Formats: sequence, structure tokens, C-alpha cells
Amino acid sequence: MQVQVERGPGGSPLRGFPPLILTVLVPVIFIALKLTSVIDWSWGWVLAPIWIPVLAAVVVGILGAVGFTLVKWLLMARAWLRFRRAMPPELSLSDPAILSMIEAERPVGTSPETTDA
Repeated sequence: MQVQVERGPGGSPLRGFPPLILTVLVPVIFIALKLTSVIDWSWGWVLAPIWIPVLAAVVVGILGAVGFTLVKWLLMARAWLRFRRAMPPELSLSDPAILSMIEAERPVGTSPETTDA
């Protein structure tokens, strides 16, 4: 395999160096150094170039899933509130105490039929 190195305007020799080679070579070099007793690091740090990117990807995936779920819940709650406001009060709740609390919070002069849906 031959790597072509391009020199950019700044003259950096690593410009165009594929990051995949670094992610493959660095763990192999660290493992070889550990097995030949050149370094006395723990195996966790020797294998860090492998597990740190995996851990970062998992964290980003979890944060993305949590964010997606929160946005989904927010949109569903907003849609439910719009739907509930559009319903006649006698169909929305059967408990008169809760219904009276909702009616007390509603601005004066608005009725469920005239609110925006």
C-alpha cells in the first residue's frame, strides 16, 4: 500500500494522511511495545486508541437517542394539548373537579370552540 502525501500551503507533511492508518497503526505499535516490555503501561492504556473512539461513539449515540426521544415527547405533548383544547369540555374530562380547574385557568372570553387548533 502506498500513501501519497500532499504538501499544502502550510507545508504540513501529514496533510492528506489517511486517519484510518493512524487508527490502525497506533494500537499495533502500542501492543508491540507492550509485548516487548518497552513500555510498562497497563493494557487499558495500551488499548486506549481502540476503546476511546468506541466509547465516544456510544456516548454520542446515547445523547442523540435521548435528544430524539425528548423532542418526540415534546411534539407529542404539544399535539395532545392542541387536540385537547379543541375538544368540547364535556368530552375531555369526566371529573367535574378537574374540569373546573381547567376552566378556571382558561382566559376569560375564550371557549374551546373559538381557540386555534
